[in-house]
Amino acid sequence: MAMGCANGHFLYGEFSLQEKAACAEDADNTTTDYELWRQGVVQITRTVENLPAMVVAQAKSAIRELLDLKSAMHAVVEKSAGASICAVCGGKCCRCGKYHFSAVDLVAYLMTGKDIFTPNFSGKGCLFLNLDSCLMPPEYRPFNCITFACELLEDNFAGQDKDSFYSMERELRLLYQELQQIFPDQRMRKSVMSFNDGM
Repeated sequence: MAMGCANGHFLYGEFSLQEKAACAEDADNTTTDYELWRQGVVQITRTVENLPAMVVAQAKSAIRELLDLKSAMHAVVEKSAGASICAVCGGKCCRCGKYHFSAVDLVAYLMTGKDIFTPNFSGKGCLFLNLDSCLMPPEYRPFNCITFACELLEDNFAGQDKDSFYSMERELRLLYQELQQIFPDQRMRKSVMSFNDGM
């Protein structure tokens, strides 16, 4: 379902060689990761600022749909005691989460005027977790994060919630694809951490 290091995919394509290497190693790359993040944010922001007005309007409409759909998916998880299950787990599913936050996810922040967070580069786990929670509101979380339902979560889905959740997951995937195709820059299909010209 969610495509992370476990099966070698990122969203809709293969991990890059750099992403595979980063997932495989446990060394502390704090400075490198910070620079990759900073450069990606700067370049994506510049890309968005230079978009024609028609493209901006189209992207904003799709972003609104994206955020609403993520909120609805999160509501299903919350209904199933997702917060307590995830709190006990502590984000084990997010070991290589640094590549889940895509250029499109950043565009959602930029186009809604939401202040961008600063990832936690000091820990060994997910960059997007602070001491006790995710740095992002549910509707701004990456595709892989909002769509991932481990067995513990799935077992708690009641009635038609499981079918509803996966139906929304398919719709969300299509929205991401639509947004990626709006942008002429092919790098908008990448993660913020692998957006840079040199990668």
